Amino acid sequence: MTGIAIITAGREDAYQDYLQSVKGGHDPEEFDGCLSEAERDAVTDPDTGCVHLWGTSVDSKWQSVAPGDIALVYRGGKYIAQATVVRTRDDPDLAEDLWRTEGNPWDPDNPWRYLTFLSDVEEIGVETEAFNELVGYQDNYIPNGFSRVSDARIRRLEARFESVETAVNELTGSGVRIHEFDDDTTDDDTATVTNADLGQRLVDASYDGDRYDELEELVAKAFSRLGFESRWIEGGDDTDVEITAPIHSIVEVKARSNGTLSSPDATRIAGHKDRHGADYAIVVGPGFAPAAIEDADRQDLVLLATDQLREVLARREQYGVPPEVLTPYLTEPGAFQDDRLDQLDEQLRTRLSGTQDLVAVMEALQRADAKEGTAVNLRLILKGMYDEDRVPDEHVIEQSLNLLAHPSIQLAEYVDGQYQPTTTTANAKVALRRFGNFIDEVDAGDEETNV
Repeated sequence: MTGIAIITAGREDAYQDYLQSVKGGHDPEEFDGCLSEAERDAVTDPDTGCVHLWGTSVDSKWQSVAPGDIALVYRGGKYIAQATVVRTRDDPDLAEDLWRTEGNPWDPDNPWRYLTFLSDVEEIGVETEAFNELVGYQDNYIPNGFSRVSDARIRRLEARFESVETAVNELTGSGVRIHEFDDDTTDDDTATVTNADLGQRLVDASYDGDRYDELEELVAKAFSRLGFESRWIEGGDDTDVEITAPIHSIVEVKARSNGTLSSPDATRIAGHKDRHGADYAIVVGPGFAPAAIEDADRQDLVLLATDQLREVLARREQYGVPPEVLTPYLTEPGAFQDDRLDQLDEQLRTRLSGTQDLVAVMEALQRADAKEGTAVNLRLILKGMYDEDRVPDEHVIEQSLNLLAHPSIQLAEYVDGQYQPTTTTANAKVALRRFGNFIDEVDAGDEETNV
């Protein structure tokens, strides 16, 4: 849940701190000795090259602030700035180094030790009344000190808008808009488009810089079609797509008219990955230069060309392959190239063969007498049903029986040394569809055999 933190800069000394530490920012070298190099890089805004932060002594509200939250700065009846929270840190020594200066009312017994690091600082001009109406505060509410909008009000915002980010964007005209996607989305113009058509639109848009927003949205929709929960982050200086389940990954989307991305900005992407707390970073583009492909593994990036994404979409549509199967291929650092697609195809062929075996064994069980439910007897029955090359080996039949009788499936049961079906083959096919569309492929193959 994205939260909203409120920073108050009403007093003149607080306003001067805002100008210096939030709007202007600090040279990263000021943090030498206080932050490690990795920590310093993580809190440095890649656009400004500075570290932007705020300190407070109010730990009760600060404890709930998290990376990705929106920070609004209040002064004199208006919200004057908006930023994104990068991370938080309790560090009284660093706070003292930064703000125990002449003229600043530093209190050693109540220091501004609770630090909030920020990025994407933008000046805005929003009247208090407009903000109060948005979050449901009384008309005359005025923030007093560092605070955070309650989770209950945030949830109501999420119910009214697509996201908190979108709600704040409509209020301030700054920041990003978040569009959530899932595989059941039906209110967009791609809802009735096949995966093949969606894949081709992806490829076409990736070669056209004028269709950049469309490309980002199509990529978010593509990952949704693959079974992932994804969201398109429109506008702002952030990643383009975020996958939130069953993995957590950012997706950087690039369009190039010449069809080749020379070099992803690995440092910038790493900053986006850290900001979102993601485990993976995927770069989608029309194609990649050899140097980029060679460096991808070292940079912990996954490079995914749009034509390869189109191929993965096609396999999802044909086989219904779940995202858990796709995840290893889409998250292994390096370039997703033909060899990786071949590995996926080999796994799909194995799953298809396994499904064929399950259906065949289930059909044999239906024909078997009560005392014929063993692998040896079922293989004899299958020899009378299929050509020799279609009949599974005895150990494969045994494995299929074990799977069909597994407590999570229960399409067969083991009684007195014999396996017996618990349902019909038709019902078993319906149950097995939860593992993908391989049943349809088996049926299609049987129809071709019978022609």
